[in-house]
Amino acid sequence: MPGISLKSSSSCRILTGLLCFFSVLVGPALSAKSGDRITLTVDTPWLVPADQPEPLQRALQDLQRDWYKVLGLRPIMVTELPADWEKPVLRFGITEEPGDPESFFLRTEGNTVLAMGADVRGAIYAAYTFSEQFLGVDPWYFWTDNEPEPQERIELPTSLNASYGDPTFRYRGWFINDEDLLNRFSPDPLRENPFSLEMLDRICETLLRLRGNMIVPGTFNFPDERAWELAARRGLALNMHHILVVGLNTYRWPDDVPFSYYKHPEIMERYWRDSIAAFEGREVVWTVGYRGKGDHAFWLDEEGFNSPESRGALITRAIAKQVELVREVDPDGMIISNLWKEGVELMRAGHLELPEGVVPVWPDNGFGLVRDDGTVEAGQGVYYHTAMLNGGANQLTELVPPSRIYRELGRFVDAGATEFFLLNLSDVRPVPMTSDCAMRYVWDADSYQSGSDLEKMTAFLKDWSRRQYGEAIADEVAEIYRRYLNIPYMRGEDWFTCRGDNHLHWRLRNMKRTDSMEKAKATLPFVAKHEAYLEDLLESAEAFSERIPDGRGDFYTAHVLVPILIHKYSLEILGNYAAAMYHRDADKAEMALKGYDKLTDAMRLAETDKWAAWYFGECLINIAYNRGYARLLLAELRGEPAPLVRQVEEYPKIYEYQERFLENFPFLYEDSGK
Repeated sequence: MPGISLKSSSSCRILTGLLCFFSVLVGPALSAKSGDRITLTVDTPWLVPADQPEPLQRALQDLQRDWYKVLGLRPIMVTELPADWEKPVLRFGITEEPGDPESFFLRTEGNTVLAMGADVRGAIYAAYTFSEQFLGVDPWYFWTDNEPEPQERIELPTSLNASYGDPTFRYRGWFINDEDLLNRFSPDPLRENPFSLEMLDRICETLLRLRGNMIVPGTFNFPDERAWELAARRGLALNMHHILVVGLNTYRWPDDVPFSYYKHPEIMERYWRDSIAAFEGREVVWTVGYRGKGDHAFWLDEEGFNSPESRGALITRAIAKQVELVREVDPDGMIISNLWKEGVELMRAGHLELPEGVVPVWPDNGFGLVRDDGTVEAGQGVYYHTAMLNGGANQLTELVPPSRIYRELGRFVDAGATEFFLLNLSDVRPVPMTSDCAMRYVWDADSYQSGSDLEKMTAFLKDWSRRQYGEAIADEVAEIYRRYLNIPYMRGEDWFTCRGDNHLHWRLRNMKRTDSMEKAKATLPFVAKHEAYLEDLLESAEAFSERIPDGRGDFYTAHVLVPILIHKYSLEILGNYAAAMYHRDADKAEMALKGYDKLTDAMRLAETDKWAAWYFGECLINIAYNRGYARLLLAELRGEPAPLVRQVEEYPKIYEYQERFLENFPFLYEDSGK
């Protein structure tokens, strides 16, 4: 079954068939005679050598919490054992045996259970894999509320000898982007980060449990923000996205400083050098390029570049200088160039040249379709989305079918383009399923060689459903997920054919801008075409909710029912608003307004327990702002004065904490860079 699984090797083949079959396995499920197993109890000691690197210490602290959840007490930790010790012991750390980077093993030697890695990250992965397979801890437990079952003992086979390693993609990371939900759900008490470092620590933990090794910790971080330090201390490589090349936060470019590499290269190079210096001494996957002050091409901020040749030439020159500056402080670090948006066209046309050793990274289109146009080559990389804010895709719900993930990433694996993988998953919680699919694949694509992409998706959806809801109902839950991913307007693969939750709200706002009546008229058949499908899907999902096991109902509600309701009510709102505009019907406008109340009530169903006020910060799809459109239209049709409505809130609100530090550009803190 696909999942984070054992590598094909002689060591794997001697494991029990049951262990090889499942990606997650709790010890007591093993069938073994008493002489063929090792029993671990709450009093089994952990042998951990002294002076372990901080990232491994942090992972082992997570594992201690896992142990407590399952067995009821913190573990007994020792740095050495009595000479006559003969009882079971768990040993964690870095092995002296040779191995590939990030490789690790789980095996037994007599009464010793070893979970050890060839290096720091390998040792971290070994600890988390032991937790997943034998303590039953879901890597996503924080986001899925899937806590392990308490047990009296853990039993492992004495034949355990599993080796893991040589991951498919060299770097495998996350980009926490468009983080409006995280921003207000978990604010930084000091207001010096886009969201709390405690929440970032949870994100880093989840990423490492999934055997990721790299992170972009936010959208517009300054190079000296504490988020970078935390991620590095967690053992993750640092990466910058396609706007903040070499870490320079151009989103906060000072108004009184010229923005032009052509006219003022000395200014840009000074800021590049300062930003690079802020990362010195850390493991960095450097991003190079030249773009504007936001997510757009540089020529929108710098006049005089009207041909693709001139544009490509300046970007090429800027990249060459950036590489030179990076190599002064990091001679051997990986350097990539993310060809987001305009970079794709310039690269395809031959107007953009990358220095030797710079890895080209092909982006997808936000819907999971990679834009290399079939030209991907060995040694390249990919930037992928399971969440995307673009007016068409998804920010609050799942969208990308696993079959597309397997197909698109599989092309890169087949081409040997496996140097770099960056996954944009926005606020994390809305998209755990498809993100899990991608992360398991980029660690070990060899496990997914057989079967069609559709068959792999079917197997994955069942595996995910089994891990979240249990074996007994996995097939039926997987079918609900399949039907959800097959919502007709979500089947396409680009902005013109795929309609995610972004689109339903963007379309309403766009209706008021130009050609309003034509847009309203065109919207009515679009809504009518899809209402019945969502009604039927919701009816099936609600009926099945009675069969969800105890303790898993909240997650089923948050990850299955609420996304369906978001689509259903968003579609209803769109249809009623369009009808109100086109027919000048106040009753339809009132129905649209009531639809917003139903939508927000539905979203609150996902705000139970620790997730209370999860949607409090929602401001990028801007549901609360859109509600004002319905109120204004209703007042207009009734001949009433315009009401007061909420104003639009977007990135300035998320990153307003930076306002008091802007005089320190290109840093957040005054003493950075000195």
